[in-house]
Amino acid sequence: MIFWMWREIRLLAASKPVIASMSDVAASGGYYMAMGAGVIVAESLTSTGSIGVVTGKFNLGKLSEKIGFNKEIISKGRYAELHAAEQRSLRLDEAELFSKSAQHAYKQFQDKAALSKSMTVDKMEEVAQGRVRTRKDTASHGLVDAIGGLSRAVAIAKLKANIPQTG
Repeated sequence: MIFWMWREIRLLAASKPVIASMSDVAASGGYYMAMGAGVIVAESLTSTGSIGVVTGKFNLGKLSEKIGFNKEIISKGRYAELHAAEQRSLRLDEAELFSKSAQHAYKQFQDKAALSKSMTVDKMEEVAQGRVRTRKDTASHGLVDAIGGLSRAVAIAKLKANIPQTG
């Protein structure tokens, strides 16, 4: 879902000035969407980034047994239960697929971040790795384009859209 939002923001930014203004926190999903904008403005204390993927799978089998909950799954296909079978541990082949899926999601996020911020993937890898950055550290690492609040973002938008600045 978030990929499609990023894509639409990026398509719009190709034809109109799109400025993202981040306030307190813009990590993970918030930053993912902001990357589609032509310019990203963050306040000096904004928590920014978290270009990373966190995933996991619970095994609730013993809990379900303890409380008397029974769930039956009818499925067809080798990996049909990958996300539905919370009553058991993953099989080795499922765990491998789950891990590859998370690695693929991280690579996609990292590649989009590198593209959006005009960095090489290697440079983005140095910056990314799931870190959350704050303060002006984000600008020095190229994750945001300007430090300031909403008024700064509006001023940049007016400038890019050739709208006169008013007091």
